[in-house]
Amino acid sequence: MRVNYKAIIFDLDNTLLDYDQSERICMKQALADHGLNDDLEWDEFWTVFGPINFKYWMDRNLNNHKIYQVLEHSFTDTFQALKRKNTEPQAISKTYWNLFSSTCHLEPNADTILESLHGQYKLGVISNGIGDAQRKRLTVGKLYQYFDTLIISDEVNCWKPDHRIFEHALKALDVRENEVLYIGDSLTDDYLGATNAGIDFCFYNGRGLTLQRDQNPKYMINNLMEIMKLLESGMKV
Repeated sequence: MRVNYKAIIFDLDNTLLDYDQSERICMKQALADHGLNDDLEWDEFWTVFGPINFKYWMDRNLNNHKIYQVLEHSFTDTFQALKRKNTEPQAISKTYWNLFSSTCHLEPNADTILESLHGQYKLGVISNGIGDAQRKRLTVGKLYQYFDTLIISDEVNCWKPDHRIFEHALKALDVRENEVLYIGDSLTDDYLGATNAGIDFCFYNGRGLTLQRDQNPKYMINNLMEIMKLLESGMKV
């Protein structure tokens, strides 16, 4: 059976935008701007900061924390763990977030694939990120103009894998579940979310992850340009 999609929806971070690269570069710059590079070893800092920040991020809704609170708590706990005094978590948080929000590193071929798909399909984004930052980053990366809709979690008050955020996108694009292909890099938020919403999922495995036996996305690609090959072949299932 030939699958004819009317819309392609993308996740953003680590699917179209290289979140990991932007995060590292902006964090190093923020630490340097506050004079912390001289006596703070990067690998030691990152090893401590990463898990702390991840937990605060994942618990942000439960704790009713905004992004600056997530960052301030993360920096405070990290510096305490590293026994660093006289740091300024509020100032560093502001510096980092301003840098990050105005920086955009792309995943390989992200701009090329969007240029190829634009005009042939309705294009959308579903992101669990922060609306203001995601819109700025897409603008800096010159990708904003390709999309018909951006559905961002803090703007619609629901988060992947909740099926409701996918329903927002379907409504905005005026398409049904079986007319959409969703592409993302997460086997939790993206894969489970799309599956729960009844939408075909394509796993972007740009980082070479090993799938578990119970993880069976409908399609898997390692390079974004493979999307065109799938679509041109008719995506027979």
